[in-house]
Amino acid sequence: MFDLDAEFDELTSHKSDQLFSLFNQFIDTDDVTPKSFYSAYYSNVGKNRDFPLEGMLKAFIFYNLLGLPTISTLIFIINISSDFRNFPGFSRAPHPSQFSRFKTLFYDQILEMFHHLVDFTSDFAIDADDRLAKILITDTTGFELYVKENNPKFYQSILKTVKTYAKSHKYDKTFDVEKYAQSKMPKQSSSNPEAKLTYLNGHFGYYQKVILATNGFGLIRDINFYNADNTLQLNLTPQEIKDEYDAKSLIPSLETFFDLHPDSKFNYFLGDSGFDAVDNYAYLYKRGIIPIINLNPRNNSTLPQPLFNEDGIPTCPNDPELPMTYAGVIKGANRADRIQFICPKRSLTMSDSVKSVILDCDNPCTNSPYGRIKNITVHHNFRFNAAMPRNRNEWINLYKIRTVCERTLKSFMQINISKVNKTLTLKSNIFLAGITQLIAFIIIHKSKLTTGHLSIKTMVA
Repeated sequence: MFDLDAEFDELTSHKSDQLFSLFNQFIDTDDVTPKSFYSAYYSNVGKNRDFPLEGMLKAFIFYNLLGLPTISTLIFIINISSDFRNFPGFSRAPHPSQFSRFKTLFYDQILEMFHHLVDFTSDFAIDADDRLAKILITDTTGFELYVKENNPKFYQSILKTVKTYAKSHKYDKTFDVEKYAQSKMPKQSSSNPEAKLTYLNGHFGYYQKVILATNGFGLIRDINFYNADNTLQLNLTPQEIKDEYDAKSLIPSLETFFDLHPDSKFNYFLGDSGFDAVDNYAYLYKRGIIPIINLNPRNNSTLPQPLFNEDGIPTCPNDPELPMTYAGVIKGANRADRIQFICPKRSLTMSDSVKSVILDCDNPCTNSPYGRIKNITVHHNFRFNAAMPRNRNEWINLYKIRTVCERTLKSFMQINISKVNKTLTLKSNIFLAGITQLIAFIIIHKSKLTTGHLSIKTMVA
């Protein structure tokens, strides 16, 4: 899918009339546009709108295909090119505000069209490559909003203040100036509270976080926005915070996806080590999907690990003859059931109707005042008892495919260069970019001129 950008550029630069012809030949707007979109668009004015719905959608699709930097550039091309103007059925170029209002007024319909196209292209994807079409790849990313807090100078001013503070109070070298400055950054932008402080791509910024899902050859399957309160704690590194929220976001996003697309079937799930959590493995197991997830070394505790006696009960790490105490079963929504065992030298006392914990141990294996706790999943252990061993060549080759998800949307549509302050406009831009990729895939699939499953080079010949 990633050769499309350059190939479409050649097509639109030198043979734009052929691209228009291919679009008209292989795309039926009635098939790809939900009827509810027509109803919403023409509900107030009937058929008397100056610019037809099909024309507005075509304009946005070619805006993304050409990788134009601004809507003003699109309007300029419409004004000077009669071919480009006639293709969407415009008698004149729309005003910039009309493009802007379209994205905010009809956001729900744009979202519905995107999900409609995901279902519409499912069979085409299987025809193109059945094996890769049944691989689901997800990755967390974020899209920067155009707010002052994303200016590097904003963080540098905070860092300068902290350095002055540390110098005046004569803090020693163990004081982490960078981390303290990061903890003082506001948790959301002042101009847009939905731009949350997030650690992505190796630095802090103010993003709209999103989980992208593609199949094995990079065809977009889902774009799921979610909120995450990434509050920086002084005892956690930024990467640990990111991993924590990545792990917790997977199940809700997949539940939403399968609710919207109940007929979708996948054999494998590919994700990076940020998704390495027991609950995720349990969820995928129930879905009948084999997880291909790299182990996260941050999930490995440095504490001595309990052993198990002949009855399958964990024992004290410092005394294998001393079994831990059963404390019941822990249940939670979208979580694996856990059997909890607690330190055998832990007891409860009552004082003035207040319960308190007493740990009677001369050599505790943890610094916790509550003693050691061991939670065992009912299907022990999803992380290590994987359906496919991680040292097999098949596992390694599947995991290499995961990187297509990271490149799919940003590299193909160049959405990362967009300067947008409003959240709703940003989301519409991203879903329109997803729609563009799906439309391009339909053209490729339906064209009988292709030399390969995803080749478009012969189409420009």
